[in-house]
Amino acid sequence: MKKTEQNFSRLVEENKDKIYRICCYYLSNDEDRKDLYQETLLNLWKAFKSFREEAAFSTWAFRITVNTALQFISKEKKLHASKKNYSSQNINQEDKSLINEQNEIEILHKSILQLPLIDMIIISLVLEEVPSKDIAKIIGLADTNIRVRIHRAKITLKKIIEGGAS
Repeated sequence: MKKTEQNFSRLVEENKDKIYRICCYYLSNDEDRKDLYQETLLNLWKAFKSFREEAAFSTWAFRITVNTALQFISKEKKLHASKKNYSSQNINQEDKSLINEQNEIEILHKSILQLPLIDMIIISLVLEEVPSKDIAKIIGLADTNIRVRIHRAKITLKKIIEGGAS
């Protein structure tokens, strides 16, 4: 069991940043992101016995992360709708720059959330630099279909962002 724990810990450590960023694509509230990340790690651990190494750990982990995120969002929507409050007191220039960058990221995340579910998942994986052939394995579509969907989703995202819809 100890070897299994060590192997799991090593694989999670190698992929933790990407797993967390995928969680960030689905949720804008920092506390929810952390909760989703923890829930994802728990689900990865529970499923680790079934990991057969037919695919890379990262591909397998991303699939579980996406599924956990979708379940988490569904659960959260049923519980409540959350609202964000921003405070603009005592903001210096460096803070303004950081806020602008965060706003741009927020706009991208909100725009991604407007995509059809499958495209939202695909784009979140593209942003993690997952190769299209691995995305195809995660999603269960042909690689060529994934590449077409990526192209179309980018066009749609550009229109959403330029149109100011978020």
